[in-house]
Amino acid sequence: MKKIIIIGIALVVTIIAIFLGFSWWTKGLEADRALTLQLSPALLKQLGGKEIYDFPCNPAPIQWDGKYLQVDYGAIFEEINPPLNFVYNKKRNEKLNTDRFFPGDDIKGIVWLIIIPKEVGEYIGGGRAFQNYYVLNYLDLTQETILARDTIWGGMPPKTIGGGSMGAVGELPKEEEVIRAIQLRTGN
Repeated sequence: MKKIIIIGIALVVTIIAIFLGFSWWTKGLEADRALTLQLSPALLKQLGGKEIYDFPCNPAPIQWDGKYLQVDYGAIFEEINPPLNFVYNKKRNEKLNTDRFFPGDDIKGIVWLIIIPKEVGEYIGGGRAFQNYYVLNYLDLTQETILARDTIWGGMPPKTIGGGSMGAVGELPKEEEVIRAIQLRTGN
């Protein structure tokens, strides 16, 4: 009987923790979306309706003097026309100390992160295995060209999955690696 009570309490605590974590995560997304709409009107006009792959790649040194913002792939359709295909990342900009350039009136570049799942295998009995990786695109706003790209790999998916699973995905790349890669590339 004690065992059942302990398991029940542990289950309730786990459910509450998951709910609070999800709630905290979605509030962060909503805040980032709201901040995105507060970016410089000129920047929103320049990037509105465009995907990162709309810009040509012309490798060159990044000379932004630290004046850039970091955004993640995302979509904002309802509030703006043309839609935006990126979302400002408040936490990452704070870690990079680029939040001081918000709303981006005089920035020179954007570091645009996209996430890509790569299929790396198939499980016995069905289900696919994926490894996520990030591509950091360094978009020069004056030239409207991508000056560089960095790839950061996440963890491998588990070797086995439970019955009935459709597949599995490895962990996302570590945040510290993303920050370090951006700092190394931009020189700040």
